[in-house]
Order: sequence, then C-alpha cells, then structure tokens
Amino acid sequence: MSRATEIFDLDPGFLDDDWLSAQMRLLMGLSSTGGDGRQRLPECWQGHEDALVLRLNQLIMEMRLRGQATPEPLALTAESVIWPTQGATPLEEQVARVGERARNGRPGRIRLPRNDHELWASYKYTVLARNHQAYLRFGQRIAARAIPYDRLWQEMVNVSHVAPTPGAVRNAVQHMWGYVSNFSSVNPQIDSLRELLSEIQRLAAAHNVSYLLNSTALGELMVWV
Repeated sequence: MSRATEIFDLDPGFLDDDWLSAQMRLLMGLSSTGGDGRQRLPECWQGHEDALVLRLNQLIMEMRLRGQATPEPLALTAESVIWPTQGATPLEEQVARVGERARNGRPGRIRLPRNDHELWASYKYTVLARNHQAYLRFGQRIAARAIPYDRLWQEMVNVSHVAPTPGAVRNAVQHMWGYVSNFSSVNPQIDSLRELLSEIQRLAAAHNVSYLLNSTALGELMVWV
C-alpha cells in the first residue's frame, strides 16, 4: 500500500498539521457514499466502515482544536463500532513515523512519550472516560512498571477504540476541568458537556496548560459530547 493511502489509528493528537489534514482528506474520500471510495478501502478496513467514520470524526475534532478549517463530522451509526484488529501499518511503525517527523521539525500537538509514565499521562483521561476501574488498575500497574512500554501503547490504542458512556465522559471532563477552573467562571455542573470541554480546550491553549495540551482526551472526547 502506498503511503498516500495509509490509514493510521494512532490518536490524531500525535500527528503534525500536514499529516492530520492529509489523513482527513483521505478518509473523506474513502467514506464517501458516491464514486469508488468504498471499493478503494484497504482490505483490513472492509467491513469496518463505521470505525472509519469514527476515525474521520476524531481527525476533524483534532483539526478544530488546532483552529483548522474542517468539513462537518459524519453521522455515526447507533450500533457498536467494531475496529479492525490491526491496520495495514503496525502500531510500532506508526509511532516510529511520528517520531521521525517530530525530529524533522514536524511535531504533533502531543509530544511523543519517552517512557511509560509519559504515555500514561497522555492517555489517562481517555481511559477514565471508558472505565474507572481500568483507569485505577492501569495506574497501579504503570507505577509498578508491570507493563512493557510497547504493550502499553497497544493497550492505550485499544482502550481509545471503546465507545465511552456519557457519565464516564462527564467524570473525565470534570477531572480535566480541575487544571483550568481557576481561569474561568463557568459552572461545570450547569453548562453543557460540549461547552465545558470547549472551555477546557480554550483555556488550556490560552494558559499553556501542558498536561492538558499533551492529553489525547482534549481532542478525542469532543466526538462523544
């Protein structure tokens, strides 16, 4: 497969602006109901068109977070989204490619983690938005260095493929709110979750809140609110 038609499932926050835009254009073409977009789907994604739409919407939300112009997100199915077990490009290669581009002056929003603790810091609120008990267990295992770094990458990506519940998303967003609450008069109990997450995004950028700016949840949770 040519690099122009590769579909990555690493969180869009790790991609640089050019790569992010290229992925969005690719997926818009592949998700089109007209033309031959469906026929051009890589074999590993055939039968997983709903996951492709979700991936596209994640890219769109990350682009909006960075202030880039985007099309409107596509409607998601009400059914459970089933992801391919593995894309055409292995995860370790995706991570290596991101690292190479960052070293060449094209970093993403999220700096590439150097160790398991930085990786966990990037994904922890994405995990919390899916399963509180898993969040606690991962934290304990990482503190004990009980998960190899490469395996932790795959675990985090797998978790991010799970659709969160509204209550769990609210819990994660309110945890994130704690990093910026001193800068805002918004009431997190009253305002809508989308408005609250938008305020978190705005304040994280305005006040350079590094912990949130390096969080996958800052972008990807907008798909779910």
